[in-house]
Amino acid sequence: MDTQRRSAPSLPRPGAGTDLVVRDRTTGDLLQFAYRADSFDAPVRIGTGFHLGRVPHLVAGDFTGDGARQLLCLLPDGREVLLPPAASFDIGDLSTAPHRPGTAVQAVVARAAGPDRVLRSAADGTVRLGTATDLGDAVATITPGAVLLGAADVTGTGPELLVRLPGGAISAIETGGARHDLGSDWDGALVVAAADLTGDALADLIAFGPAGNLLVFPHSGVFWPQFPAVTFLSPVAVAASVGAYDVIG
Repeated sequence: MDTQRRSAPSLPRPGAGTDLVVRDRTTGDLLQFAYRADSFDAPVRIGTGFHLGRVPHLVAGDFTGDGARQLLCLLPDGREVLLPPAASFDIGDLSTAPHRPGTAVQAVVARAAGPDRVLRSAADGTVRLGTATDLGDAVATITPGAVLLGAADVTGTGPELLVRLPGGAISAIETGGARHDLGSDWDGALVVAAADLTGDALADLIAFGPAGNLLVFPHSGVFWPQFPAVTFLSPVAVAASVGAYDVIG
């Protein structure tokens, strides 16, 4: 696939994208990479103490539709906590925030069909589309063991669900159930999330390269089901030697 992918001298739609937020599993820090023109700024710490043992899964996003970033945290016992907007999030905020009963999900993914929408994937492959306070309805079933990357528009008529299959291949699932194979060779990188980072309303893929780099594969603006290699451009480096990161928003 890498021999057919077109090069990208810069990310499309300069200045129109969204920031990338990650969790450093080693330190528990939350880091923001702001999108600027054709690259990403150096990371800024926006949270502390969010170690994997305290919060197995979390996502950053606008879950109330007011344009502000909140944190939706899934605790080890299955309870969910929504932390309100803050200049810097702290693990201590979990003790004072309201908790909701467990939802028995293995992961929570933002980047759904709207600013206040949340995708949740269960261990049996059931994917639900709801809100931060409601599980919502089942919208798809993915292969058990597959990783839900998010929901974004790949085809131009989406959004679609994007998943990474156990063998590493990436698929897009339309609302009606049609599936599109987007390829399995990503220059040795592991795709971990999907979102519109470049502001063109199309899905970009977020990945970790073999050298430990954090990468973004921008959407090319073209989707041909019979020739998926043209869908994404060559990767743009966000950061080098990033270590153990979780992409959370």
